[in-house]
Amino acid sequence: MQRPFLIMELVGPAGAGKTTLSRVLAHGNTMIQIGSDIELRKTKYVPVILRNTISLLPIFLRQLRYARWFTWDEIKALVYLTGWPGVLRQEAADGATAILLDHGPVFKLATLNEFGPENLKTDGFEIWWNSMFKQWASTLNMVIWLDAPDPVLEQRINSRDQRHSVKGKTESEVVHFLARYRTSYEEILAKLKTDGGPRLLQFDTSCTSIEQVAEEILSAINVSV
Repeated sequence: MQRPFLIMELVGPAGAGKTTLSRVLAHGNTMIQIGSDIELRKTKYVPVILRNTISLLPIFLRQLRYARWFTWDEIKALVYLTGWPGVLRQEAADGATAILLDHGPVFKLATLNEFGPENLKTDGFEIWWNSMFKQWASTLNMVIWLDAPDPVLEQRINSRDQRHSVKGKTESEVVHFLARYRTSYEEILAKLKTDGGPRLLQFDTSCTSIEQVAEEILSAINVSV
């Protein structure tokens, strides 16, 4: 009998603690494996990338009619969303109890939904969106949403070394940006729920430590598998 496994995703705004939590969960824990993203340097992914890039040609060609084409990151997101469920299932079947994703399907769908070309929201793309929601609802088992109050996130973003689009921006710009992401996350999760969708765990990291969050997640994994 094949051992059950989980595919989980960490989501939430910058500064919420996703990277720290990912390290805590993966450190010395053989039951959790960090899931892959698109890496062109890894030859084992090349066939999947090529196959799904070709399948997306109608969308790429249609986009030529519009002034705003896809960025490189958006192209990679489209290929990932279309072709990565099979990759992740294979990785999970190869050994881990749980695959943990950062910048996974919910993040990519939410980013395309809110910040991608406006015409992605037109009727011409409805079939593609619906197919993505359907296949990821059956692939993703759990979403872990980390968040914190806006002033806390702003302080964390400004105090760390990583670049970010709102680092050093005004308070109103930061609040507006975070609100757009949260709204888009909510829309994507609601769409996934219509097809069954993943279990959602939410944490405020301004009042719950990363270690406590990790303990709750590990407990949830043990119950689920």
